[in-house]
Amino acid sequence: MKVNFDGASQGNLGPSGVGFIVEDWNGHVMFFGAKKLDSGTNNIAEVFAALMVVKFSRQAGVSKLHLEGDSLVIIQAIMKGSIEARHLQNAIINIIEELNKFDDYKISHVNRMGNKEADVLSKWALSFNEIGEFIFEDMRYLSFDD
Repeated sequence: MKVNFDGASQGNLGPSGVGFIVEDWNGHVMFFGAKKLDSGTNNIAEVFAALMVVKFSRQAGVSKLHLEGDSLVIIQAIMKGSIEARHLQNAIINIIEELNKFDDYKISHVNRMGNKEADVLSKWALSFNEIGEFIFEDMRYLSFDD
């Protein structure tokens, strides 16, 4: 499965949201989700989005994961296993621990256009009424053939 994630924040410290989209190897959307977070920075939202989607993917039974995000800082931190911002270090460690539970995984940086669906979902989450509100859609069982 290929998973794209993104985080958004209104202001350097403001309301935040996360979004993710999970596709199978043919590019068909399997799942997508968005969640509103408490006030934070864009990097906090990005790290939370990565952790959320990695945990979700494991719970969904994914064994091989391709994780893509458009935040070079966060992608590099996950690949190195560390980040200069100490308040994010524990989350980076948690992401790596979760990734190591997969049979195989790959991490890639993608430009904003390559991550547009996750970007839209993270910004959409900012419009939710409640902090912690989570919208999730399982596309595997939808049919548009009726």
